[in-house]
Amino acid sequence: MSKHRGLAAIGAGLLIAAGGWLLLRPKPTGGADNRSAPAWNSTHEKVFLNEQLRRNPKHTPIVLRLAQIERQEGNLADARRHLEEAVAADGSQVDIRLELGLVCSELGDAAAAEEQNREVLRLAPGQPDALYNLGAIAANRGDARQARQYWMSAVGSGRGGDAAAKSLAAIERLQAAR
Repeated sequence: MSKHRGLAAIGAGLLIAAGGWLLLRPKPTGGADNRSAPAWNSTHEKVFLNEQLRRNPKHTPIVLRLAQIERQEGNLADARRHLEEAVAADGSQVDIRLELGLVCSELGDAAAAEEQNREVLRLAPGQPDALYNLGAIAANRGDARQARQYWMSAVGSGRGGDAAAKSLAAIERLQAAR
């Protein structure tokens, strides 16, 4: 029975992916309601996503999901490879560049992270996530003045959202540290 459910889920995923949308299922929590459900295994999802990516190498949601899986598994170099291939195929993808900047930062490559976030700002001036990230990079290298400028720009971008809220909180932490 579970074999049929798995095949149905893969079939539904193929139909959805063929239409340009990617449906992501949350991981099973392992609670009482799903004791008979098999544990989530990223291997099958990665095989499916890699096949879809071969068919459409510029499909941003697929690349992002593969990179997320690789990051969750601790394979930062593989996540970076997927994202760099996507940037090489189409350098105008802001979401891919933001994710690549985060992965580079996690790998300790602050220069590459900064480069990706600066390119995001070139492509999308005032993009609050890139401004927040650049502020964090500046703060990590000890440049509180530059960090504050980036974070103030993120707050003042008029786009609100998580990056603006994080930037505001970071500014408050800077002021409290004085």
